[in-house]
Amino acid sequence: MFFQQFKVGGLGCLSYMIGCPQDGRVVVVDPQRDIKDYLVTAKQNKMKISHIIETHVHADHVSGAMELRQATGAPIHLGAGSPVFYDHVQLNEGDIINIGSVKLQIIFTPGHTPHAISLAIADLSRGELPQMLLTGDLLFVGSIGRPDLAGNELLDEQIKNLYNSLQTKLSRFGDYVEIYPAHGEGSLCGAGLSAKPSSTLGYERHTNPYLKLSREEFKKTIEQNQPHRPQNFSSIIETNRQGAAIEEELPVPRQKNPAAIANYLHDPEQYALVDLREAAAFGGAHIPDSLNIGLSPNSATWMGNVVDTEKKIVLLADSHEQISQAIVSFRRVGYDQIIGYCLGLSDWILSGRKTGFLPQISVHALQEVLTKYGNHTVIDVRTPAEWQAGHLEGAIHLPLPQLITEGIKLDANSHISVICGSGYRSNIAGSMLKTNGYEHVYSVIGGMMAWRMAGFKLAL
Repeated sequence: MFFQQFKVGGLGCLSYMIGCPQDGRVVVVDPQRDIKDYLVTAKQNKMKISHIIETHVHADHVSGAMELRQATGAPIHLGAGSPVFYDHVQLNEGDIINIGSVKLQIIFTPGHTPHAISLAIADLSRGELPQMLLTGDLLFVGSIGRPDLAGNELLDEQIKNLYNSLQTKLSRFGDYVEIYPAHGEGSLCGAGLSAKPSSTLGYERHTNPYLKLSREEFKKTIEQNQPHRPQNFSSIIETNRQGAAIEEELPVPRQKNPAAIANYLHDPEQYALVDLREAAAFGGAHIPDSLNIGLSPNSATWMGNVVDTEKKIVLLADSHEQISQAIVSFRRVGYDQIIGYCLGLSDWILSGRKTGFLPQISVHALQEVLTKYGNHTVIDVRTPAEWQAGHLEGAIHLPLPQLITEGIKLDANSHISVICGSGYRSNIAGSMLKTNGYEHVYSVIGGMMAWRMAGFKLAL
């Protein structure tokens, strides 16, 4: 049996190729949008991609199923009743797909979504019993899938479905069976996912807290521990229902001059300028009204929280390589309207236009300011768990997703320092506050990590 796992860092997306070298065919499960890795792997192993299987309609990333079908001619398979609007093969409970000596059996496992499936995989050259399960977003390593993505009106039903799928549908498989989920660390499709790429059912039964709960405890725990839902999830779901556009249909980003960028910024409802540079570079000088989402493995996740997918996007970075990397990353999470880019600030500065700045202050400077001035506002944009582990006395706790969706009402002349864990999220928040008219905003370098290392007092 041929088996390979693929990972998209940051988003935590996991996809798979499973096949039979002797038969020459291979299946791709839950493909990412950029499909080159699958095509290269199939070619290197002299196998043909014969089936594309989606375990469910994804919410956190745009599927590569349409692109892969275009490239290979392989049909797309989904659980029966999946609410998609393109041609596909419906899979029902108990259906079997044979790829040479590999048997894939379909298990209907609703809960994360109403029509989700899992796959029991058996290598018949070794025996009839399944050796592994592809659990989609039902069971993760150390966690489970979130049941709220089908809408709040179905939440109670989905929690029941999720519990039944975990406790009943998986009960017939032995502890030795390996599990391979559709997501790992970094994903917002569940809470507290492990960085481990796989596990066994036995280990999860022994250690996964969600598998030890009664039905009532399970429901209460789920309702209390839902991760936030980024604003791009709804549009990604709709894109995946319709079938994502293939790459050749997307606009080709062109380099933009300062006049064009200035014109875009006059229409913030339609356009967004995203500065991909590091915090210090953005802080020293940037184009006014731009957002700083520093290029990193997590930048696509934060892009999904901050920027409406319907907007036309212009990117700013220091190199063509960074622009190309960002385009791939942002298209994975639904940003198809990336229309342009600019390299650095030189052209903007030499055109005589204004630049903005977001002062980067050390924790020592912040401590001095707080000692001298009682009216200085500190906004802590970390998660509730981070806040509870220690924070600055008198700080306002406003997690970044909440700040994005709800904003904050302060006097426009307020002096505000934004702090996070290390200084990345504080620059996102600081750039947002600047675009919303707050002039005296500061981002704390090193965040709470530096505050702790400096030995300054923490409140609990």
